[in-house]
Amino acid sequence: MAPPTAPPPPQAAAHQRDLRLDFFRGLGLLFIFVDHIPDNWVSYLTLANVVFCDAAEIFVFISGISAALVFGRLLVREGYVFAAAQALRRAWTLYVAHVFLFVIFTAQVSYAAQRWRNALIVEEMNVTGFLEEPGVAILKALTLQLQPMFMGILPLYIVLLAAFALLLPLLRRGLDAFLVAGGGLWFAVQLHHWNLSTYPDGEWFHNPFSWQFLFIIGVTVGMARHVRGATSSLLRPPPLVVSAVVLAACVAAKLWLTLGTFIDVVPERAADMIWRISDKTDLGVLRLVNFLALAHVVVACVDRDARWLSSPWSAPIVRCGQHSLEIFCFGIFLSVGAHALLAEYGRGRLSEAVVSLAGVVVLLAVAWFLAWSKRRERAPRRDEGDVKGLRAGGTP
Repeated sequence: MAPPTAPPPPQAAAHQRDLRLDFFRGLGLLFIFVDHIPDNWVSYLTLANVVFCDAAEIFVFISGISAALVFGRLLVREGYVFAAAQALRRAWTLYVAHVFLFVIFTAQVSYAAQRWRNALIVEEMNVTGFLEEPGVAILKALTLQLQPMFMGILPLYIVLLAAFALLLPLLRRGLDAFLVAGGGLWFAVQLHHWNLSTYPDGEWFHNPFSWQFLFIIGVTVGMARHVRGATSSLLRPPPLVVSAVVLAACVAAKLWLTLGTFIDVVPERAADMIWRISDKTDLGVLRLVNFLALAHVVVACVDRDARWLSSPWSAPIVRCGQHSLEIFCFGIFLSVGAHALLAEYGRGRLSEAVVSLAGVVVLLAVAWFLAWSKRRERAPRRDEGDVKGLRAGGTP
């Protein structure tokens, strides 16, 4: 089950930005912030408590599409060497951002623990190893083996993008081979549970051997829909009604489980079986099918030229999606700060709602500032225009 494919759009519209990608990526980033505040009742309003997938799937899938739009086009236009170099350059930018985020994150958690004398937050955020063996922990962090709480997405994306740069030649041999290879590895992980280890004694929360399949599906969708000459015979969706029925069944099952935690109506054996096939670490089959059904329905219902995507109320979320790296990093800082404040001054429905809403407003404000700053940088300077006018014989 996969999102629908279609012939590439006319050349005039080929490079028009698809605001659906920005909007849903921005919405996913806001969900990530809310979900990263532990024991926050507001998180019950996000995607994770309605279906068997969450913002992580949105992020990885759209990242695959974006990689195809940027580096797939470069592959067609400039060749492998330049496209791979640009993909590796982006992976390096993400790596630097991850190291910066790790340093600020550990400092933030350490300060909160000392300021409010709450040592539990250090263990909860998985930075105990850093405080006990900082020398070893720094080396492990630089090799992506030390991953504190909430910091699994960036290492996953770094690995996926670096691997994508090396595997770009496969795109020239056909998207189907690319898709089959990724699906085969994902299936093997479901059977054997291969994963990478983390320091001191854990494993990657987002298993790159399994999550690569969703990234590859995104790449295939991006290449088939937007890159000239790229087609896939395997990426054909079922009838929309099938995806809608699957999505409705997943929503009903997830709400049954979610409500069952409060009223104890879910048999333990049934709950264990469902959680096993919807495992997040290995991207379980139920989780993958649920997301693909959701993506199919959303793509069918939300047209690329939908007017509401350009409306004033959706613009703040679109801006978040257009500055995803900055918003993600800032959201991590805010979620840790929100958790520390709630842990120290007390939890409650009102306080959690206020903290969550305030964090969302701050993220929207940061996205607005980044967009405003970028517009000002790109706008021609007045003095440059004056000089050009004088050179042309005009008046300033």
